[in-house]
Amino acid sequence: MTSWLIRQFPILVLWLILAVPAILAYPRGVAASPVDVVVDADSGQVLIANQPNALWYPASLTKMMTVYLAFEDIKAGKHKLNETVTVSSSAAGQEPFKFGFRTGEKITLQQAINATIVASANDAAAVVAEQIGGNEHDFAIRMTETAHRLGMSRTIFRNATGLPNAEQVTTAADMARLGMALLHNFPEYYHFFSDRSVTVNGRSSPTVNGILVNYKGADGIKTGFTCGAGYNLVASAKHGERRLVGVLLGGGNRGERASEMAALLNSGFGRTTSDLPLLNDLSLKIDASENAAPPTRLKAGECSQTMVASGSSSGTVRLAGWGTVFGSFSSVGQAQQALAAAKRQMPSALAGKGQAAIVRKDYEGMSRYSALLVGFGQIEAGRTCKAMWDNNIYCLALSPQVLGNPQAVWR
Repeated sequence: MTSWLIRQFPILVLWLILAVPAILAYPRGVAASPVDVVVDADSGQVLIANQPNALWYPASLTKMMTVYLAFEDIKAGKHKLNETVTVSSSAAGQEPFKFGFRTGEKITLQQAINATIVASANDAAAVVAEQIGGNEHDFAIRMTETAHRLGMSRTIFRNATGLPNAEQVTTAADMARLGMALLHNFPEYYHFFSDRSVTVNGRSSPTVNGILVNYKGADGIKTGFTCGAGYNLVASAKHGERRLVGVLLGGGNRGERASEMAALLNSGFGRTTSDLPLLNDLSLKIDASENAAPPTRLKAGECSQTMVASGSSSGTVRLAGWGTVFGSFSSVGQAQQALAAAKRQMPSALAGKGQAAIVRKDYEGMSRYSALLVGFGQIEAGRTCKAMWDNNIYCLALSPQVLGNPQAVWR
């Protein structure tokens, strides 16, 4: 611990210098407009910049560094994509959104990386962190050290997932540096960011990155979302032989994030790269406004939209007691089919118990419909999921606290 503090002392001092005046000048909880930057990926020249050094919460953009370290060790021969990984209880117990890995489940490191990138799954990111770093705490220290080595001077990581942590901060310019590093340092692995779905052990999830289908030439990289951060996006796109990397932090919703990024990229592709500053020089001058503490982009009421309908898609139900969720789907119809399949496998002692519900949750700006049975007791919920697992059907028991939390996101 002492040696770690010695190594981190310069970082901590810098953080205090930057953060203390910021907290006084810009209290947490104040909404803010998005910040952005667009960079020519070949020349490194900055085409567009709007407060690129402002501190911001990275949300799931954090996972870009998680897989960066995995790629680094794989390229160095320390790990292999096809090596077997056992999911720990700590990884399986990560907060949603999760892919649904169970404690003791065997997967490959590549499958964990795929689920981390494509589904932005927190359990998958934790699996990667533990496999590469031994534990998430030590892995996060290495994440920060690597960020600073890459020139991401204002970035601090505290976990591998991007789940909220007041000390975990970044900037648009730093995220552009990370996107560029992934492109240039690991071209053999960059294709993972273009995948539009991931399947592991019979469970599948589509990409949460809508830019892949919404913008011509887009082929990655990563989305992020928390209430504090708003809707974040790092995107890379090619028009002909020219590639740009764009970063948007703090979109107000998924539609705004997509439209703003499209406008940024379009504007960037329309500009030449002569006599423009380099990304590496962008942090040499930090404006006073960029020294503020990270804002809370969205209020709780703006952060989550939830629609609750009965299993027949008419009327509403109250999410009470314990619940069981059988997956999340892209349409109400698919959720209804999952409910019907689960009911057929219910143990006879529980037949007819539990009230059907389909809940819409917006995660990373993408609407998903969860198929649930609610109104159980704890033991009933456990028995229901055991019966589902015995028949190879995904099931996760949800406590009343989780079920009643409007910010919770379920698979």
